[in-house]
Amino acid sequence: MVVAFLAGHSSLLAATPAWDAVLALDAPLPRVSGDEGKAKARFRDHLERQLAVTERFLEENPGDGHTYDARVRIEVIRARLASMEGNAPTVNAALTRLMALEKEAPDPDRKADATFRRISLQWQNLGDTPDLRRENAVASAEKFALEFPGDRRAPRLLAEAESLCDNHPEEKARLVDQALALSHDEPMTKRLLDDRRRLDLLGKALDLSFTGIDGRNVNLAACRGKVTALVFWSAESAPSLVWMNYFRKFADGIPGLAVVTVSLDTDENDLRAAMNSLGIGAWPVAFDGKGWKNTIARRFGINVLPTLWLLDKQGRLQALNARENYENRIRELLLRN
Repeated sequence: MVVAFLAGHSSLLAATPAWDAVLALDAPLPRVSGDEGKAKARFRDHLERQLAVTERFLEENPGDGHTYDARVRIEVIRARLASMEGNAPTVNAALTRLMALEKEAPDPDRKADATFRRISLQWQNLGDTPDLRRENAVASAEKFALEFPGDRRAPRLLAEAESLCDNHPEEKARLVDQALALSHDEPMTKRLLDDRRRLDLLGKALDLSFTGIDGRNVNLAACRGKVTALVFWSAESAPSLVWMNYFRKFADGIPGLAVVTVSLDTDENDLRAAMNSLGIGAWPVAFDGKGWKNTIARRFGINVLPTLWLLDKQGRLQALNARENYENRIRELLLRN
């Protein structure tokens, strides 16, 4: 989830050759092997090299202005190495030292950076249940935004936290509004406005009709009387393919469920091949070849795949993304009149 963007920023202090050598190792590693074990070993080697270079920097440059930044980096690297080995006590010890370093920060910017790096580590293990992950993410995001409202990363943290709140619309709305108030980044603001648009649709009947890839005319109004699953997915999205396989097995055994899908693919052949492989060729699917610019997806503000919307028997939207708990949500809706 958020781990992809949770990185610190460089200090605004003047660069030195010794510090440049540390920063040079921040460049992302090119993917040279599809073997997960080899990729993990290579990443571990890279972290160990970063640790050695940063520790040497501290030893050889005791009066450098980047000493504080180096100490923060060392704790982050130690925590990441320990996390790879599943060594929770060592991870927690590094997090504790990072919290102490936050109190020693020489200026607000570097305090924000240290705090953000700690949160990035904590978000890799938010909890064992969806509710616990949501609660921990929301708490840390709101705390960061409250303490550092001018930091460009605050709205991004809030946005990632609200993405876990699809089953808690009031909490999601609060976080979206907080992030919008802080966002000065156009792509982020656009994403948040998409989320707000989806929230505004909850409880309302959806008006959607299209000509499916097989030539059928599809209208959600014709599904009234059944619970309807509206799935946004793509054959180009590995998470979509894995999730769709499990969902299809469940949906096949639910006679009161109608399934309609919207494809965010660009290649029709790939889409058809995936439908055949998954055994969902009978499900109506909207496809226009525009990928993320799919007309229906843009109209409804879809920005995560897969996304599962659930409509009750009256055609009203009841779930913004039920992909993690669709079995219970669908059975609940089936019991309603």
